Formats: sequence, C-alpha cells, structure tokens
Amino acid sequence: MWLLVPVLVCLGLVANGIRLRGRLRRLDTVVASGRPVDPAHLFLVAEGVRLPEAARRAASNHARRERLLVLDLVPADLTVERALDVARMVDTRTYRADRSAPGRGAFQAILVHRDLLERAGITHLDGFSPVELVDIATQLKRYAPTATDLAVVPGLRAARDDAAMRVRVQQRAYACTPASLYMPFTPHIATAIGSQVSQQLAYVATALFWFQPFFVCAGRVPLAPRDLIRSPIVRILGIFLLVVHSVRAGREARAAGIPADPHKAARRQRRDETAAWYRARARHVGRLREVTSSECPWCGSRELRSRLRSPDLAMGKPGSFQLDTCGRCGHTFLNPAITPDGQDYYERDWRDGFAAEAAEHARAREAAADRARAELLRPYATPRAWLDVGTGFGHFCNVARHHWPATAFGGLDITDSVDEARARGWVDAAYQGELVQVADRLAGRYDVISMFGYLERARYPSEELDGAVKALAPGGHLLIELPNPSCPAARRLGRYWPGWDVPRRLHFIPVDNLLAALEDRGLRPIVVELGAAQRPGDLTGALGLLIQQLAPKSEPWLDTHRAGPGRRLLRVPLLLASIAPLVLAAVVDSLSRAWLARGSRSNTYRVLARKEG
Repeated sequence: MWLLVPVLVCLGLVANGIRLRGRLRRLDTVVASGRPVDPAHLFLVAEGVRLPEAARRAASNHARRERLLVLDLVPADLTVERALDVARMVDTRTYRADRSAPGRGAFQAILVHRDLLERAGITHLDGFSPVELVDIATQLKRYAPTATDLAVVPGLRAARDDAAMRVRVQQRAYACTPASLYMPFTPHIATAIGSQVSQQLAYVATALFWFQPFFVCAGRVPLAPRDLIRSPIVRILGIFLLVVHSVRAGREARAAGIPADPHKAARRQRRDETAAWYRARARHVGRLREVTSSECPWCGSRELRSRLRSPDLAMGKPGSFQLDTCGRCGHTFLNPAITPDGQDYYERDWRDGFAAEAAEHARAREAAADRARAELLRPYATPRAWLDVGTGFGHFCNVARHHWPATAFGGLDITDSVDEARARGWVDAAYQGELVQVADRLAGRYDVISMFGYLERARYPSEELDGAVKALAPGGHLLIELPNPSCPAARRLGRYWPGWDVPRRLHFIPVDNLLAALEDRGLRPIVVELGAAQRPGDLTGALGLLIQQLAPKSEPWLDTHRAGPGRRLLRVPLLLASIAPLVLAAVVDSLSRAWLARGSRSNTYRVLARKEG
C-alpha cells in the first residue's frame, strides 16, 4: 500500500502540471494598438515595473474592446515561480464571469477605469509594492465583479523579484486559506515517505518536481519566464534563497527606517487596538445578559427544559450559555438572552472589524448556496425588486444578479457593511437597521423579501415577520432560510453542531412553527425545501470547534481562561494530529450528504411563501 505514495505523487505532479499549463494557455495576449490611451483608463504600477507607452496603448485598447473596468497586466517575463503562482490563483476559464472569485493576478500593474478608482477610494497610482496590489486587486474585483480580467502585455517588464517578496505576496493572497501556502511542500513530504518504499519512484517524483516549470511554461504559452532555463536550480535552492532575500530585505527596511513587512505591522496595530477594546469591557461581560425567562418566547408555555450548555466555541469570547427547548411547541432559544449591548459585543468582529476579511472569504464560499436560493423563486415569479434582509456586504445580491439581471436589489443590515455593499454596486439601495424599524417606510416597495441567517439572530423573530408582511407588496414572496434544530446532526453532535453558533443565534424555529406563523399573517407557504437546503460539513465543522475549544487560535477577544500558554503550545501538535481525522470527517460528510438530503434530516430548511391579496 505504501508503494502508492510515490506513484500518487508522480501522477499528482503530472495532473497538476496539465492543469496549470491549461490555465496559462488560456491567458489572453493584448495586441499592439496605435490608438491613444483612453483618458478614463488609469494605471496602478508596482515599484520597479516598467510600463512603456506602447504597452499602455495596447492594454487600454484591449480593455475598451472587451468592456473591462479592471485589467490586471501580466508581464511575459515573470519569473517561473510567479508565473506558476498566477496559474494557481486564477482559473482563467471562469475568472471574469465568477462574481464571487477573489481578485487575483500578477500584482505588477493594473489598468482601472477612473470612475471605479474614485468609487473604490484609491488616490495614488504608483509606488505600490506587490503586496499592496494584492489588496487592491481584491477590492477592485469586488467593485467590478464581471468586468475584471487579466491579460499578458508584451513590452511590460516585471519588477526585480526575490523569494522573500514572493512569500509575502503568497501570505497576503492566501491569508484566509493558509493551508494553500503549504500545498507546494506536499510533494516533498510524500516523496520523502515514498523513498522508504521505492527510491526509483522517489527519484522520478523529484525530477518531475524540478522540471515541472518546463512542462508548464515552455512552448505555446503566452508567458516567457526569464529564469526558465535555471528554474530547476532555483527550486533546489528555494529555502536558501528565501533566507538570503529575507535577511537582505530586513536590512534594507531597517536602513530606511520602515517595517520589513508594513502589512504585518499594520495588522499588529489593529490587533492591539482590538485587544484594548475587549480588555476595557472585560469586567462588564456579566452584565450583557437579561433575566432568565420562565416562558417560551414563541408560544408562552412554561414547559421548558434545558437542551444544552455551551461556551462561545466559534470565537472563544467569555461566557457560558444555555439553550432551552419548549415542551409544547419545540421552540429552542438562548436563555437567558443577551442584551442589545451583548449582541453588539458577541457579534463584533464576527462579520466586520478585525475578522472582516476572513468573514468575507467564508461568505463568498457560499456562492453555490446563493445560486440555489436565487433559483428557488424561478417557477413562481419574476422579481421586480428584491430586498435581502441581513445582507451584510451583499454577497447574496451579488450572486443573484447573474440569475435576475433586470431585478433591483436592496439590502438591509444592522451594520454599516450595507453601505459598502452599495458602494460596490452589489445592492441598488441600502438600509441600516432592523426590518421592523423600516417596514412602514418600505411598504409595498419590494415584491420579494429574503432572510438568510437573519431571523434566528433577531431578538424578536415574530415582530420581524410582522415587519416583512408590512414591507412586502401584495402577491409578493417571502423567502426564509433557517437552521433545522431537529436534524440528526444537531442531536448527535450536541454543542459541537456548527448550526448552534452560540450565542449569536438566539432562536431555533421548527419548520412547523414557522409555517403556522406565516399562515397566521396571510402568507401562504408554496415551497418547503429541506433536503436541497442541506449545508455541507457538519462533522468537519464539529471537529474544528472541538479543536478550537481545546487549543483556541490566539485572537484579541479570546477569553483569558482559554488563552494560557499551555493551550497555545498545544495548538500546533493538535492541528497536525487532526489532519487524518479531518480528512476522514470530510469523507464522511461527503458520503452522508445524499442520506441527509432525504426526508427531514437536512441541517437547514427554506420556506417560500406568497402574500395573498
């Protein structure tokens, strides 16, 4: 069986080489143009990059012809490893059309339309580092999700490259997926293991790795890496070059009186400011809860029983919380509930603030679920105006625009993230607050209202349903998605079921309760979707929460009782030991999805209801 390891490494290197070569071959190459640069086209250029006038004209003509607002300019003379990074980061088949894809490219120079640049708030045009262009490319793709692309520009000359800068670019680009940083080391580790079984196959795998750049970049590929001939030597000396270049970069930074990595320095400062905010409120955490209720907030029954107790497993903020279930109607709720200040405390840095980047990345990965949500309406109505309640940065509206291009989308959220959604153009109208607060003002304006991840976090879900009825036009549709507290995963995984998300989720409404509440308000349910609404990864998520509880990631808001040095030391060996269980959990999650999608076993359900009248 161990003989399979070096065989799989060889096959993996060949398959990956074919994948990367295909991506590079699909890169467009701009053609020379005598037309002057469009006055609306501006160029953001990294330090050390040479962008002659002829290359600017060609890029501008290409952007004008392809109707692009953003064009990442790829130098043909990138180093081999930078060229491979472009292929790894960008699926050139789907990049432009994929509204949720992160902005990526060569990070050397970017053409941007003037209006978009002003909307994004970018004021200067040159002197950028490649690391800064990572953030800019990410932002610009969000502001022009279907008008962003990349192309090879003849005549464009890349900046001098070194291993240290390349690692910093990778760290920034993969900040939300750190495992991607270590994937290139997988063949080395597997080859070392396989060499104990077959040295001949290990030699073949090593040679394939060293000479992979020739297969990927040579021949009919629009790039001509300047170090292709010596790429095997560069790969052999990779670690040594990284150390040398890092030391040199550190010396140059100290001589100039600036941080060696400005991004890390800025993040460290934000981290310190965030930690100071939490320390100032550490003594008052106990005041963030209301009095324990003896009645069910849904039906008023006093037949309550404790379902589970749990700390804040996901974020690690202080406190222990209890979920009670009503014996009459089955409604599960946080008891005692947290106060409005408590909601602000426990939701702070969850979707915004220090964790905004990670939260946006996680939300963008729900694009498949967003597509299913948008398509659920198709057999029943063509929306004229759609209000997404609890929209955050507007990710659902961004995806739904592909399915409903003629629909006007509005976004409502209690945070100011909805203003950013409006600036990006993901929503056409932005409202801040709770639905019940703006329902009268929006009455009859929207013929579709959606609530994804909203009703379970509302303090008074019944009032929010009343607000939806007021805001919805006659004959309009209300689409709601909620976690299913009756699913097998919720029962078997206990407090480690990711769907609980204590204490940010306050109410867990059984599907029958929601249907009855909608009918009482004159809304006729026309679709109840369980199986298709299943969210993947319950077992994998539960294992992740267990790891987070035993050895939490160091965060500025972490409960001091869970932030000891022992747990910090335990985290790395625990993560290494959990690789095999996590892989096994992912396999089980994948194999069990078909079973969970049958009947009422899914961890999530959706209801589409029509307002009569």
